[in-house]
Amino acid sequence: MIKKILKILVQIAIIYLIYTAGNFISSAVKNYIVIPGNIIGMVILLILLSTNVLKLSVIEETGNFMLKYMGFFFVPLTVGLMNSYSLIRESILQVVVILFVSCVLVMFVSSKVTDVLISYRERNKSNG
Repeated sequence: MIKKILKILVQIAIIYLIYTAGNFISSAVKNYIVIPGNIIGMVILLILLSTNVLKLSVIEETGNFMLKYMGFFFVPLTVGLMNSYSLIRESILQVVVILFVSCVLVMFVSSKVTDVLISYRERNKSNG
């Protein structure tokens, strides 16, 4: 039990360290380009996982937990949006169109990336 708790704490610490590094980089380059720290952190995580510097098994349990309960993390965002409705009331149509277009675009790009990765994996299995 103690070993499992320590494993999860280490996984959380690794994810938090990457997040903090992203925020640090974001604040260092904010005069040149504005990129949120969490986005930079996700790119860092992607690079670390892609280059096998960080093995997926090291953070997989905590990552799966976060993905499982991701909807819960959007509750504050939704409440904040409801509280600031008066600020976006005049441009609600534009916001809805932007949300719809970006959602469709994300689904399209995600499906294409998934197709490429699946075909890449299948080619490697047949060659390997």
